[in-house]
Amino acid sequence: MSAPAVLLVGCPEHLDGPLRRALTDYDMLAADALQLAPEVVLLWFEVHATDAGERVEELRDRTRRSWPAIIGLGPAADAAALRRAAEIGLDGLLSSDDPAQIAAHARLAYEARTRFAQASPLTGLPGVGALEREINRRLPRRGKMALLAFDVDFFKSYNDRYGYQRGDALLRHTGCVIEQALSVAPGHFLAHLGGDDFFVLVRPEEARAVAEQAIALFAAARGEYYDSEDLARGEIVTRSRTGELVATPLVSLTVAAVTNEAEDLQHSGQLGAVLAELKTYGKSLGGGRFVPDRRRIHQDETAWALRPGAERDAEHQPGEGSHGSENPVR
Repeated sequence: MSAPAVLLVGCPEHLDGPLRRALTDYDMLAADALQLAPEVVLLWFEVHATDAGERVEELRDRTRRSWPAIIGLGPAADAAALRRAAEIGLDGLLSSDDPAQIAAHARLAYEARTRFAQASPLTGLPGVGALEREINRRLPRRGKMALLAFDVDFFKSYNDRYGYQRGDALLRHTGCVIEQALSVAPGHFLAHLGGDDFFVLVRPEEARAVAEQAIALFAAARGEYYDSEDLARGEIVTRSRTGELVATPLVSLTVAAVTNEAEDLQHSGQLGAVLAELKTYGKSLGGGRFVPDRRRIHQDETAWALRPGAERDAEHQPGEGSHGSENPVR
């Protein structure tokens, strides 16, 4: 991985050389010397100046493509200065002439920026990168990990009927419901990969309780997200692409689960393939179900990466059909 780039704006001449060397020591590079897109900007200026906000806004416009963390450096970083820094849009404020301290602060800002960039902007939960790392950390400990995939049944129809704002509210509610259900699993890890794709890591013995509690909590509160006439009818009516009226059931929560007990599941892509197949099967039964994988041997199929929308691809991948009429969770 290449070293992150740091742009120096208004750096005092006496500090320029030592700071560039310190950045190298912290595995960072000066962006301006190599024409790199900056991931951190160090800006020397007075935060209380009348044009301070304009300077930060102009800098944001210049670097919007990379959207870096911007750290102000000035004569003071007391409470009043920090309050002003927040008002004008800085990500940090430091009062120091120590190259090593400035470089360390830049590294800290970069790491924080990276973590926030990987989080779901809707729920604030960890995203796919964090989930992959956590799976890889737990996977070698056989029999100690269950991966649960949560999916909101009929969410697209709900979104089409009520619009993205109410759809987003329903997704945030889904995240809260899952977090509430995870109270019985102290070592859990919850991630949101976008859309209605939520994933959880728990111990195998906790999987069923978490899934069934989440399903029940989601069903109990879903009436809050429907207009009264749709709720009374028990379905919503939308138009298809061809203009036909289509009735769709109310949303529910399907949860698929796979553990690392089977020796032939070696990486997250295989786990994702199994979960996609199980979710497709659960939805074929009408949704609102917990669908655990009970197999000890899995077919040597082409597994695809764990990512948003994988269950939709499963409809066209070897899965339920490859088992004939048998239940894939036998």
